[in-house]
Amino acid sequence: MTDAEEQGAERDDLADLGPEQGGGPPAALPWTLVVEGEHAWSADLEHGAVLPCVDDIVEFIDATGDRQIYRVTRIVHTLQPTASDRPRVRDEDTGPNATVDETDARPVRELRAGLPRVFVRAEKKAD
Repeated sequence: MTDAEEQGAERDDLADLGPEQGGGPPAALPWTLVVEGEHAWSADLEHGAVLPCVDDIVEFIDATGDRQIYRVTRIVHTLQPTASDRPRVRDEDTGPNATVDETDARPVRELRAGLPRVFVRAEKKAD
Protein backbone atom coordinates (compact mmCIF):
# COMPACT_ATOMS: atom_id res chain seq x y z
CA MET A 1 0.00 0.00 0.00
CA THR A 2 1.37 3.43 -0.93
CA ASP A 3 1.68 6.31 1.53
CA ALA A 4 -1.24 8.09 -0.13
CA GLU A 5 -3.41 4.97 0.14
CA GLU A 6 -2.49 4.54 3.81
CA GLN A 7 -3.33 8.18 4.55
CA GLY A 8 -6.64 7.82 2.71
CA ALA A 9 -7.54 4.65 4.62
CA GLU A 10 -6.58 6.29 7.93
CA ARG A 11 -8.66 9.36 7.04
CA ASP A 12 -11.65 7.08 6.22
CA ASP A 13 -11.29 5.30 9.58
CA LEU A 14 -11.21 8.61 11.47
CA ALA A 15 -14.13 10.01 9.47
CA ASP A 16 -16.33 7.32 11.03
CA LEU A 17 -15.54 8.72 14.49
CA GLY A 18 -17.09 12.01 15.49
CA PRO A 19 -15.14 14.64 17.43
CA GLU A 20 -16.67 13.29 20.65
CA GLN A 21 -14.93 9.93 20.05
CA GLY A 22 -11.56 11.50 19.20
CA GLY A 23 -12.04 11.41 15.43
CA GLY A 24 -11.37 14.13 12.92
CA PRO A 25 -13.74 16.68 11.50
CA PRO A 26 -17.24 15.56 10.59
CA ALA A 27 -17.57 13.81 7.23
CA ALA A 28 -19.26 16.87 5.75
CA LEU A 29 -18.88 20.48 6.83
CA PRO A 30 -18.98 23.84 5.07
CA TRP A 31 -15.66 25.45 4.17
CA THR A 32 -14.32 28.42 2.24
CA LEU A 33 -12.60 27.87 -1.11
CA VAL A 34 -9.81 30.42 -1.64
CA VAL A 35 -8.41 30.51 -5.19
CA GLU A 36 -4.99 32.15 -5.29
CA GLY A 37 -3.19 33.55 -8.30
CA GLU A 38 -3.90 35.99 -11.11
CA HIS A 39 -7.68 35.54 -10.99
CA ALA A 40 -8.05 35.26 -7.20
CA TRP A 41 -11.50 34.78 -5.66
CA SER A 42 -13.11 33.00 -2.75
CA ALA A 43 -16.50 31.58 -1.83
CA ASP A 44 -18.16 29.72 1.03
CA LEU A 45 -19.71 26.33 0.29
CA GLU A 46 -23.48 26.45 0.48
CA HIS A 47 -23.68 23.07 2.22
CA GLY A 48 -21.36 20.60 3.93
CA ALA A 49 -18.75 18.68 1.94
CA VAL A 50 -15.73 16.52 2.72
CA LEU A 51 -12.78 18.70 3.72
CA PRO A 52 -9.98 18.04 1.22
CA CYS A 53 -6.34 17.53 2.18
CA VAL A 54 -3.20 19.25 0.88
CA ASP A 55 -2.36 18.00 -2.64
CA ASP A 56 -5.96 16.84 -3.26
CA ILE A 57 -7.57 17.91 -6.53
CA VAL A 58 -10.75 20.02 -6.50
CA GLU A 59 -12.76 20.39 -9.70
CA PHE A 60 -14.89 23.52 -10.05
CA ILE A 61 -17.75 23.52 -12.57
CA ASP A 62 -19.22 26.97 -13.20
CA ALA A 63 -22.77 27.88 -14.26
CA THR A 64 -21.89 27.56 -17.97
CA GLY A 65 -20.41 24.09 -17.53
CA ASP A 66 -16.78 25.19 -17.86
CA ARG A 67 -14.51 23.19 -15.57
CA GLN A 68 -11.34 24.21 -13.77
CA ILE A 69 -8.99 21.93 -11.85
CA TYR A 70 -7.39 23.19 -8.63
CA ARG A 71 -4.79 21.63 -6.34
CA VAL A 72 -5.11 22.20 -2.60
CA THR A 73 -1.98 23.98 -1.34
CA ARG A 74 -2.90 24.55 2.31
CA ILE A 75 -5.76 24.46 4.75
CA VAL A 76 -6.22 27.03 7.50
CA HIS A 77 -8.51 26.23 10.39
CA THR A 78 -10.10 29.31 11.89
CA LEU A 79 -11.26 30.01 15.43
CA GLN A 80 -13.54 32.65 16.89
CA PRO A 81 -14.96 33.46 20.31
CA THR A 82 -18.10 31.57 21.26
CA ALA A 83 -21.40 33.39 21.51
CA SER A 84 -20.91 33.75 25.27
CA ASP A 85 -17.69 35.75 24.65
CA ARG A 86 -19.08 38.04 21.93
CA PRO A 87 -21.25 41.14 22.44
CA ARG A 88 -24.98 40.51 22.24
CA VAL A 89 -26.57 41.58 18.95
CA ARG A 90 -29.18 43.70 20.69
CA ASP A 91 -26.37 45.65 22.39
CA GLU A 92 -24.83 46.67 19.04
CA ASP A 93 -25.51 50.21 17.84
CA THR A 94 -25.34 49.57 14.09
CA GLY A 95 -26.56 46.00 13.60
CA PRO A 96 -25.36 42.41 13.85
CA ASN A 97 -22.73 42.74 11.11
CA ALA A 98 -21.04 45.75 12.68
CA THR A 99 -17.39 45.59 13.63
CA VAL A 100 -16.88 45.70 17.37
CA ASP A 101 -14.50 48.58 18.08
CA GLU A 102 -14.06 48.15 21.81
CA THR A 103 -11.31 45.81 22.93
CA ASP A 104 -11.63 43.62 25.95
CA ALA A 105 -8.44 42.98 27.89
CA ARG A 106 -9.69 39.73 29.45
CA PRO A 107 -8.64 36.49 27.78
CA VAL A 108 -11.09 34.54 25.67
CA ARG A 109 -12.65 31.74 27.73
CA GLU A 110 -14.18 29.62 24.99
CA LEU A 111 -13.59 29.26 21.26
CA ARG A 112 -15.58 27.72 18.48
CA ALA A 113 -14.41 26.58 15.08
CA GLY A 114 -14.95 28.89 12.14
CA LEU A 115 -15.09 27.80 8.52
CA PRO A 116 -11.85 26.13 7.41
CA ARG A 117 -10.20 27.93 4.49
CA VAL A 118 -9.04 25.66 1.67
CA PHE A 119 -6.40 27.43 -0.43
CA VAL A 120 -5.98 26.19 -4.01
CA ARG A 121 -4.09 27.06 -7.18
CA ALA A 122 -5.14 26.37 -10.74
CA GLU A 123 -3.61 23.21 -12.21
CA LYS A 124 -4.83 23.05 -15.78
CA LYS A 125 -7.99 23.40 -17.77
CA ALA A 126 -10.15 20.26 -17.53
CA ASP A 127 -11.12 18.49 -20.76
